[in-house]
Amino acid sequence: MGVRRVALKPHAARIRHWVEEGRGDEWIAQELNTTPSSVQSFRSRNSIYRRDPVRRGQLSEHPVVLDESEEGILMRTEARHSEVFDEEWRGHLRAAPEDLRLIITQDRIYLEKVH
Repeated sequence: MGVRRVALKPHAARIRHWVEEGRGDEWIAQELNTTPSSVQSFRSRNSIYRRDPVRRGQLSEHPVVLDESEEGILMRTEARHSEVFDEEWRGHLRAAPEDLRLIITQDRIYLEKVH
């Protein structure tokens, strides 16, 4: 069965749901018998965006000030005063760098533990 041009507007709610579940454009395109680029264009035109990549465990948002130091960029925050920090992070601060992952998106910076 070949790929054909499909009207995606009737599927907007399903596409939004699939994107929220983390489904990629290729998966959605296969479900709807269209192309990944068509899905991506439709998502852009209809403001259907993927959520930030990190949704594991509890999240805690805190303003951060970036300072330049001799060793690189230092992130300063009051996150250590949050309940999420106490439950999820206390004791992991001195983790080896390979045990932590820094994820930078357009408007967020995430720090996550690598399991």
